[in-house]
Amino acid sequence: MTDFTRFTRGDWLGLADRFYARLDRTFASLSAADWERGTPYLGWRARDVLAHMTSAMPVNFRQVLDRALAGNPAAPAEFDTFTRNAREVARRRRVPTPDIVREFRRELDALLHTYRTISDAAWEQPAWFFVGRVRVRTLFLVQLADNVFHERDLLVANGRWHGLDAEFAAPLVDWFLREFRPATFRPERARGLRAVAAYRLSGPAGGDWTLTVADGSCRVEAGTAADPVVTVEADAEELVAAAQARAAPWVGQLARAADWIQGPARAEDVVARITGMATMAWAVGRHRVRVRGDRATAVRLNRAFWHFWERTAMTAANIAKG
Repeated sequence: MTDFTRFTRGDWLGLADRFYARLDRTFASLSAADWERGTPYLGWRARDVLAHMTSAMPVNFRQVLDRALAGNPAAPAEFDTFTRNAREVARRRRVPTPDIVREFRRELDALLHTYRTISDAAWEQPAWFFVGRVRVRTLFLVQLADNVFHERDLLVANGRWHGLDAEFAAPLVDWFLREFRPATFRPERARGLRAVAAYRLSGPAGGDWTLTVADGSCRVEAGTAADPVVTVEADAEELVAAAQARAAPWVGQLARAADWIQGPARAEDVVARITGMATMAWAVGRHRVRVRGDRATAVRLNRAFWHFWERTAMTAANIAKG
């Protein structure tokens, strides 16, 4: 387990440089046929995932980063990430894959340049993202974590994935559990709930964490819980994959076939819900994620957090909060 709070801005930038150099090699290794294969992410092909990785920078990350650095960390009027992302992916369907790779690198270099040239104080400035109030560094970490898992999507699709690399995954899993997970807490659904849950995760990014919910607040700390009411055991990769709706490609394809159910404006929400719920059910049913202890408390804890497939509703709620 790696303590993410010990990483300086320079440490994170160095880690990102090493990861993105590897990602460049991954891109270069994929053939034209490889880019057309179905991935675990939302029923998209590998080239669609690349288009999403690329477009998320100008339409999502750049917007909120520039606002934060200009001293305006308030929520924008609209930030429907599922719909934005799908629109931008569709817009690039006729763009040759090598051109999208070049666009990805241009956008990435511009963002990294910004993070390199800001001060350490600006790195900690308030910002806004769909989970609500965050810091500028959170925007950097969300994008890095997303891309680490999107590389996984590309390689799983082509039968070349060999597991998370601890160098990149260990600090990001620690951040995901200790900072990102509490940001998705819904206190209005936890009235009267007092519970301690233990995360016992194995694998290259594994470790022990303790989640505590009490008095309408949530915190996650590194370390073993003395007397947890609920214990979650899993390989860290399996848990994050389930939480982030990584499903078998055929599940995504079925979800795409049913995306009309709530109308075109909510098509991406339907796909995210189907893939997300199917993935979690599969992970628990196949004992890839094991939940032990008081079942009633486990159910209440599960309801007390926003899920991946509820991103549109979560975003709207956090925009309303300002």
